Amino acid sequence: MSMKGIMAGDLVTDEYGNFYQVVGTQSDEGEVSAIEIAHIYFQQAFQSQTDVKEAVGTESLGAYLQDLVNGYIEETKKNNRPIYAVRDLLVNNVGIYAMDITKPYPDSGSAQ
Repeated sequence: MSMKGIMAGDLVTDEYGNFYQVVGTQSDEGEVSAIEIAHIYFQQAFQSQTDVKEAVGTESLGAYLQDLVNGYIEETKKNNRPIYAVRDLLVNNVGIYAMDITKPYPDSGSAQ
């Protein structure tokens, strides 16, 4: 699997079955040299534009987020985007950095 086409929004999975969304890439001479990832639950929680109170109803917030996550994974597969494995990225010398989730979400407009 080529690592050249990695872009923001792509998915990465680890050996435990966790999914992460690529939130940024770094390139070196046209080759992806590093990526920044965040857990897909974290990403979906901030990207949903739905009024959570209305959407969740009697369902738990966790179940609502799980539906968003599963939908994103299915949409990725339907669009024939690869799901990269952490091990493959490391073997191909692609650095992996985790997004700092203790900082305000980049698009939330909230100040610290």
